[in-house]
Amino acid sequence: MKYRKYIAIAFIGALFLPLLSAKAEKTPVEKFNIKSIVFVEQEQEEAFDFDTADYLPEEFNAYDSNESVNSLNFIENDVIDLGFDTTDYLPENFNPYRK
Repeated sequence: MKYRKYIAIAFIGALFLPLLSAKAEKTPVEKFNIKSIVFVEQEQEEAFDFDTADYLPEEFNAYDSNESVNSLNFIENDVIDLGFDTTDYLPENFNPYRK
């Protein structure tokens, strides 16, 4: 029994032996030069077989807009006919909008 313990310790120690002789290799660190980046501009493929500028107003810019999401008017229609009375299936004083 005593020898098994020593053999187990020796085996575990043998597993860690390569770690003791390991040396960290120092690799040279290159400094990054922003000017070494090469920019490649891709040509735009035409999605249409015609010139869209002929059909748009002069000075048209799709990204220039004075509209906002707040200017949209939403129409709420709370009356929906499901074909049966939902009050039979909901608790009393049920309010789906209450937090």
